[in-house]
Amino acid sequence: MPYASVNGARIFYRRIGAPSNNPPVLLIHGATVDGAADWGVIGREIGLRREVIVPDCRGHGRSDNPGGGYSFRELAADTADLVRALGHDRAHIVGHSNGGNVALVTLLEHPEVVATCVIQAGNAYVSPDLVEKEPANFEPDRVAREWPEWRDQMIELHGRRHGPDYWRTLLQITVAEIVREPNYTEADLRRVNASVLVIEGADDRVNASSGHGAFIAHGIPGAELWRPAGVGHSVHEERPYEWLERVEAFWEYHGSPAGDAGVAAKP
Repeated sequence: MPYASVNGARIFYRRIGAPSNNPPVLLIHGATVDGAADWGVIGREIGLRREVIVPDCRGHGRSDNPGGGYSFRELAADTADLVRALGHDRAHIVGHSNGGNVALVTLLEHPEVVATCVIQAGNAYVSPDLVEKEPANFEPDRVAREWPEWRDQMIELHGRRHGPDYWRTLLQITVAEIVREPNYTEADLRRVNASVLVIEGADDRVNASSGHGAFIAHGIPGAELWRPAGVGHSVHEERPYEWLERVEAFWEYHGSPAGDAGVAAKP
């Protein structure tokens, strides 16, 4: 199984598609899942035309976590080191939800490895509503009581590597980071010098009400904002074919043509 020694951890990753001279696409998953669970269908479709790298973030899936913590800055450092460890100078960084936060932090703190960046359902700062509602949503006993299918998914994805009760720890370390990071200002975002696409479902109950997508897109010079109506938190799952068309057009427009593998089939 493919592992890379990255930033003091062993990171498991999947490689899809054939290597090429173009930067690969690196897909960063959201909270409490792993790379395959979040990006399985989309990763395979992109892999018809491009090289794709789908890691399990440290402490998730098959990746270890020697420090036992969870921070967007550490995961961003992992992302930058993984790009280099796999022999690339840069990659198209794509992140969803907490993975979108990791993508944003990678963009700000490790810009040298970013060819382009797609930030979906991310936030640049911690708005008061996140502090108010997220601790209750991630409380382990409540999850076990009200969302047992979520608990069972976490046990399935992480239990074999990290233990059957690790899901409780994962919830706790995740929410501790959600309510304190990232915290970038408009001045911070103006430093970005890369092509960026921000995606936010108009009905995203986590991000849309506080305008997080607009804040990021308006702050980053030249950034594009795609805010599809009638869509929630996971645009790539709710509108996969439209998502693929929009993101592929973004890459093509910004000078990264796909390979010769043909056009993706509709998921």
